[in-house]
Amino acid sequence: MRYNHFKMKYRSFVPAFGKIFLTSLILGLTGAIGLVSIIFFSEPTLGPRWLFFFFLTLGAAGLALPIIYVVQRRVAKQFVPVSVLLREAILFSIFIDLVTWLQLGRILTNLMILILAGGFILLEFFLRMAEKATFQPESMEDE
Repeated sequence: MRYNHFKMKYRSFVPAFGKIFLTSLILGLTGAIGLVSIIFFSEPTLGPRWLFFFFLTLGAAGLALPIIYVVQRRVAKQFVPVSVLLREAILFSIFIDLVTWLQLGRILTNLMILILAGGFILLEFFLRMAEKATFQPESMEDE
């Protein structure tokens, strides 16, 4: 005798992991290879310094994307598009860039890290609120 009524159907609110993994792999490898080449094979002049932050952004977004995917898979209560996952990964990488930039200037403190993190979390919260509040005509039901 089978008890199928005990089996719960799980619905995922995030897209399939295949495209996310491929994007994450490309971003992470590009960032890591670029960072290694910049750190070991160049002088710290203006051009390589900007390239360092560019590759740091790519690498941090590549590392953050699967983690954000897993977190959204656990906590999402409505569908989360790929663009939101990418935006959150890019915001995280910008946060890492800011922290690195401030550390290079030797002005970074723990309180500054918390304030920046709170600001980015608040920014994402407001962006999500704005997305929910926008009018979407295809989701209206016919009366």
